Amino acid sequence: MSNETVSLLIIFLFIIGATIVGLIPGLNKKMNLEEWAVGGRNFGRWLNWFILAGEIYTAFAFLGASGWAYSRGGPTFYILGYGALAYVVGYYLLPTISPIGRKHGLMTQPDLIEHLYDSKILSLLTAIIGVAFLLPYLQLQLTGLGLIIEACSYGQLTRVPAMLIAFILVASFVYLSGLKGVASTAVLKDILLMIAVVFFGLYLPIHYFGSLGGMFEALETAKPGFLALPGGTKNFDVSWVMSTLVVTSLGFYMWPHFTTNSFSARNPDVLRHNAVYLPLYQICLLFPMLVGFAALLLLETPLKTPDMAFMTIVQKLFPGWTLGLVGGAGALACMIPAADLLLSTSMLFTRNIYSKTIGKRVDPNSLINVARIAVLGLTTIALCLAIFLPNMLVNLLLTGYSGVTQFFPMIVLGLYWKKSTKLGAYAGLIIGEVLVFTLILGKMDPLPLAGMNLNAGFVALLTNLIVFVLISLFTYTPVKAKKEVSL
Repeated sequence: MSNETVSLLIIFLFIIGATIVGLIPGLNKKMNLEEWAVGGRNFGRWLNWFILAGEIYTAFAFLGASGWAYSRGGPTFYILGYGALAYVVGYYLLPTISPIGRKHGLMTQPDLIEHLYDSKILSLLTAIIGVAFLLPYLQLQLTGLGLIIEACSYGQLTRVPAMLIAFILVASFVYLSGLKGVASTAVLKDILLMIAVVFFGLYLPIHYFGSLGGMFEALETAKPGFLALPGGTKNFDVSWVMSTLVVTSLGFYMWPHFTTNSFSARNPDVLRHNAVYLPLYQICLLFPMLVGFAALLLLETPLKTPDMAFMTIVQKLFPGWTLGLVGGAGALACMIPAADLLLSTSMLFTRNIYSKTIGKRVDPNSLINVARIAVLGLTTIALCLAIFLPNMLVNLLLTGYSGVTQFFPMIVLGLYWKKSTKLGAYAGLIIGEVLVFTLILGKMDPLPLAGMNLNAGFVALLTNLIVFVLISLFTYTPVKAKKEVSL
């Protein structure tokens, strides 16, 4: 068989195998909404570990980290820092959220907001913003999947049919099994991903340069200063890295699907355990960077799409079956996070938008049917946008991380500060989001300020926090005080 045939056969074996694994939980048991959305709140340490890790290490970890290393150099190393810092936040934040969700039957991030501020309108606003940022994130996974399969087929299979096949399969196991299906497939994906990135991250530098140090020496000789800041960029300097670390570490668990995943934990100790051991997974992000640096030295023709550095170098230097294994791991790195994003977006729409507006009179027990229909509808929308309007959501995607980080003051101060108020939350959130869109879409990211280049999301977050605190202090009344959440 040709390289193209072998490679595609291996990839689709991975995809079909993951789909079967994802379907099994739904075939074994008829689920209610709580079991479908949050796994019955019964995930133990390792299953919850895999689902949290599975939604952290996505197409960006597989393609983006190597692409940044290939094109930007030194600034790429911020990726190693933000996750490690975020797990410190998660160690305190997630174990606080989980028991609140269990006690009050919460399933989504807007549910938590409504509980903290007793405001259905603020919850609805949070849900709408969440959907707006999750849809382009879902589209990113679609696009990454299409690029991977197109590269692994040596251009014989284009991205459109690849996306159609894979995401019909994703929608099927999300529809049937919900979060348990996502968690089951995440275990398979994470194991394959770790094997792929560690092998190539070590093999390429050692085989072609004698050692990791040899590769870095060759890179420094070929491109002096590329491994330092600002590397291959003009303004990603120390101030940009520091402000970006703040935004990404604080915003890490502000993506709506992480709140839902936290509600799945059997008890708070599960989440503390994961916060301690997830940094081990962070080490895996180093290896795709090493692949990107090696690709810069080994590929003769500059890449038009830096994010394809990993796939291109494997395609050029290895046989088809190897590319198939890498492509299979990469495809799952897109599919499994997309499944969780699809599940969370359907829950935001069903539970926090539909049931609070036109579906107020719908029987709560039938909401699982609405959520499942929403899965099919959202899959169709994401596929249509990815195929016909691939650039439509680019601006939302650019604002995504900075945008969800604006939830941080509202959630964290709402949990731990008794003087936080509904008006403070409204004002801080709206001003933060307006600043994010204004600065990023106005091409003012990073923002030159006082001799520094600051991440636009950091500027928006700081403004959001100040506004939230000042208005909360001004509008706080002891009569309406909330009890502070105990750790």
